[in-house]
Order: sequence, then C-alpha cells, then structure tokens
Amino acid sequence: MSVFDPQFIVTAFIIMVRVTSVIMAAPFFGSMQFPVRVKVFFALSVTLLLYPVIPLQGVMVPLDATNLEVVILIVKEMLIGVAMGLAGQIVFGGIQFGGQFISIQTGLGFANIIDPNTQTQNPIISQVMILLGIVLFLAIGGDAIYLRALKKSFEIVPLGTATFAESGPEFIKMATQIFVIGIQLSAPFIIVLFLMDLSFAIFARIMPQANIFFISMPLKVLAGILMLLWVVPKLGIAFNQFFQVLFKFLERIILAV
Repeated sequence: MSVFDPQFIVTAFIIMVRVTSVIMAAPFFGSMQFPVRVKVFFALSVTLLLYPVIPLQGVMVPLDATNLEVVILIVKEMLIGVAMGLAGQIVFGGIQFGGQFISIQTGLGFANIIDPNTQTQNPIISQVMILLGIVLFLAIGGDAIYLRALKKSFEIVPLGTATFAESGPEFIKMATQIFVIGIQLSAPFIIVLFLMDLSFAIFARIMPQANIFFISMPLKVLAGILMLLWVVPKLGIAFNQFFQVLFKFLERIILAV
C-alpha cells in the first residue's frame, strides 16, 4: 500500500492516536520536561515503525466511514492509550504517596520543591523518591517494555475492537495499590517514628515540666534523615518489585480493554 493512499493515512492516524495517548500519559514519556513538539514527533516516529509490524487485516479504517464512526474510533484508541499510561502512573503515584507520608512523619512536609515532571510542588523526600524511581525505571528498561507493550496491545486489541467491559473494575483494583505501595515504602519510618512518639509520651508523663514538642521535633527530623541514609541504598530492590507490579498492570489493562 502506498504511503499516499488515503486509507493508509487514515489508519496511520488512528494508530498514532493510541501511540500519542500512551506517550502523553505514561511515566517518563509524559514528563512536562519534554516539549509537546518532541512528544508528537516521537509518537509519529513510533507510529511509522509500528505500522509494518502490527496486524491490520480486517481492521483498516474504511474510507466510507461516517464522521461519527471515526470520532468513536478515535475516542476508543485514546482511552486505550490513556489507560496504559495510567497503569504506570499508579505505581509512581504510590511512590509519591509514600514520600509524602514520610515527609509528614519526619516533620519535613513543609520543605517543598517544584517537581520538573508535573510542575507541581512536592515535599523534598517525595521528589527524591520519584526521581530515584524514574532513574531505576529507565535502568531496568521500563521505557522499552512500555514500547513492547504498545506493540502487543495492537495484537491483542486491534483497532476499533475495544469494549472496555472489564476495564473499570480492573482500574479500581489497581488504584488500591497506590495506598499499598505508599505504606510499604514508608513502613520503616512509620514503625521507628511511632516508637519515638511512644517514648516521648512516656517521657512527658515522667517529666511534665519538659517542653516535649521542642525536644521531639529536631529529634524526629534527625531520625528521619538517618533512616533515609539507611533506606535509600535498599530502594533499588523495593522499586524493582514495584515495577514488576507495573508491568503486570500493563498486561492486565491490555487484556481488560
């Protein structure tokens, strides 16, 4: 088929809708550090690379399709791409939640910086966790796995065949992992700082004239920093397990749509 064939152009555009939606919503790819023009050019490049290797028999967009049918097809492909991107954002949302919880527990929640990926303010510990997560995500080839999952999605869910019958319940199940991942990440801090609070409560009962709030705050900050020094070298193992969950999410959401 010639690249100037109208059916080729329309079908390639529909494929690009799914590719662009994934790139705009997926971790790392969707970072606001990348200009929109770069993302669109990358989506176009990926589309041209995928077109010869994805099965299109029987799913080419007919030229006699009505405007409504084309709009419905575009919306379906957009939702598939966004769903695949959000599957990864759930895991990074859990990492961000864990960092915010640690910041609150250690008294460092007031120290906020701008997240370059989302242009929003995050506690500094949360930002450190997210940046470490992105580095490890790239180190284990998460970007390549996302592109392979994108290719696989066209084999499992050809153009225009998505029904989204099971995607809603599946997303609800996956969304609960934000809380689970956050608690797993912050569990050492929760335990240590709870024991410290318990010790301060006992000390306050023994010596009620002491200003326990003045004493406890710097000690909790110091304990949080020492815990970070102990935990950060071990985050690679934890993040690797989280990303294995991410890749399972990708598989589940592709099968659900």
